[in-house]
Amino acid sequence: MSELLLQLRELKTTFPTRRGLVTAVNGVNLTVRRGEIVGVVGESGCGKSVTMMSILRLVVRPGRIAGGDIIFGGRSLLGLSPSALRTVRGREIAMIFQDPQSTLNPAFRVGEQIRESLRLHGLVKGSRLPFGSNRAAAEKQRVLRVMEEVGIPSPVDRYAAYPHQFSGGMQQRALIAIALACEPKLLLADEPTTALDVTIQAQILDLMRRINRDHGTAVIMVTHDLGVAAEFCNTIAVMYAGQIVERGTTDQVIGAPRHPYTQGLLACRPGISERKAIVPIQGEVPDLVNLPQGCAFEPRCEFARPACLGEPIRMTTIGDGHYVRCIRTSGYERRPTDIARLGLNA
Repeated sequence: MSELLLQLRELKTTFPTRRGLVTAVNGVNLTVRRGEIVGVVGESGCGKSVTMMSILRLVVRPGRIAGGDIIFGGRSLLGLSPSALRTVRGREIAMIFQDPQSTLNPAFRVGEQIRESLRLHGLVKGSRLPFGSNRAAAEKQRVLRVMEEVGIPSPVDRYAAYPHQFSGGMQQRALIAIALACEPKLLLADEPTTALDVTIQAQILDLMRRINRDHGTAVIMVTHDLGVAAEFCNTIAVMYAGQIVERGTTDQVIGAPRHPYTQGLLACRPGISERKAIVPIQGEVPDLVNLPQGCAFEPRCEFARPACLGEPIRMTTIGDGHYVRCIRTSGYERRPTDIARLGLNA
């Protein structure tokens, strides 16, 4: 078994509002091993992106990490000073944000934006020296290699281009290049294929898979698309109302889902190889200010019963590495899913 890289322990992140306290991340436990690809899936607003921002301690105030711990490489990130944390961000843990148009600075050339992370961390020989041709040349060569690795054509010419001169797919590749410039151990990818057509989406996933294979970089991918998760990830964690409600290997979570919410997500996805009725999940996502006592999914669950309310529902082991947050770990209809029908190549 590979080395444990990241561990979230009962992570809790809250945001005060006029209506009350919103618990966006509520007791999340998650482990990531070196070289592993973990998918975090769920509806919009379930806490996926806030979990990623919490890992890097980038939660926007007045939000705060209210409890738990984040262990990376054997040390707590919550105990690091701001200067120590800056050495982790970008160098050891990097993030690919979901919207390259709002992430890339339109006033700076793409090559210089990739080069900036090298300068900040002083990873190129001589990069701590006063500005000079040797340092500039070494940094530029490193940037050109990274641009070529992520599939940006004619990197020498594209180095001087501005973001608006790149297509959406090329902008996403530029973000990946920025993230990879310092060769991090862990890559956080927040909806990296959003707003891309299916062809470009497949190319970006192939690129990230190659990075994982060639460099041993662990990846946490946030996505609302179960097809993308089934195609790309080794392990999947399903989030609902700030909690992980099911976690296991891709075969376990997609092939034999045990939580009613996971089953509902799969039923919502249209089939490719066969025609089927799309069955939406009834009801609405819960109000995070006034969550129901017990199971947050209870108001929408077709298997709900009185015991679902009251005491908090804890994760239960139902197989080797397969966990579910539900009192009915057996006894309801299991809906096996053909993973091939969810994949991008189906």
